[in-house]
Amino acid sequence: MSLSYKVFLHSYLAFNANSTLFYGDRDAILIDAPQLFSDCHRMVAEIIPMRRNLTHIYISHFHPDHHFSLSVLAHQFPEAKIVALPSVVKDIVFTSVDKVDMWSIDRFGNDIPSKTTIPMPLHEPRLELEGHELLFFDDWEGDSVNNSVVWVPSLKVACATDVAFHQCNVWTLESDVQRRVKWRADIKRLMDFDPRIVIPGHHDEPQLRILEEVHDDPSRTYTDCVDWSLKYLDVYEEAYTTAKNGTELVEGVNKYYGDVRPADFNIQWQTRLIFPRSAPEWLLPLPGPPGKIFLNPNGVFDGDPPKE
Repeated sequence: MSLSYKVFLHSYLAFNANSTLFYGDRDAILIDAPQLFSDCHRMVAEIIPMRRNLTHIYISHFHPDHHFSLSVLAHQFPEAKIVALPSVVKDIVFTSVDKVDMWSIDRFGNDIPSKTTIPMPLHEPRLELEGHELLFFDDWEGDSVNNSVVWVPSLKVACATDVAFHQCNVWTLESDVQRRVKWRADIKRLMDFDPRIVIPGHHDEPQLRILEEVHDDPSRTYTDCVDWSLKYLDVYEEAYTTAKNGTELVEGVNKYYGDVRPADFNIQWQTRLIFPRSAPEWLLPLPGPPGKIFLNPNGVFDGDPPKE
């Protein structure tokens, strides 16, 4: 039997990230968990009536918006194995305390965990679902180091996770000029799978409807997030290179993406980090002091250095 997929889009406060459920007649595998408990409960309420046996929950990378609510899933689906590639497990172990501390802010309240659930490492980079393979590839550059991508050959579907976005402000805070060169190359590399569909890790409601439509019509393709992500990074690069103050940076990006509401706080926080003295007052405050937030698994900040 063939597989199907269903994409669950999470809330604005949870960065408009998503989770993707691949399922057959009996079983299912979930890719990523939301950041917020509230989003996860809503997702669980949709999964339960599907009456599938959830065998695995796969976590793509260490960012909290892909694993913080795992305890909700573990409670509802106790037989499901929570897994990740060994490199990702290590990343989550080394960032868990830091991420819980950083995101314990008023905007989230009791909607995030006090401690994280650590996935078990996979022995090989694949899982099987009713005779179909799901293949996993780590060390992809994206909105952080070591994203992983999921490829389902029988569907010709790639879960780009946070390598690609669509109609959602891209998280550039943990990249610098050199890293974005590799990021662009990896975005383009998604097309090496020859996919029919590339599911971006973050998007808006209209893209969710498109993903549903393309799922139901095998004659259609959807890989638009690849070109969209490349264009966004080019716009950001130009704004970063030419901006002399915070207003110029945020306006340089918003000139093209000012109507893109999902994760609009990304560029606001980016501006505060790069132009701490001249950032407009109306921008959202950072969730912590620079140098102590948005750190990689080695405890280092990978982002562009401040210009003032």
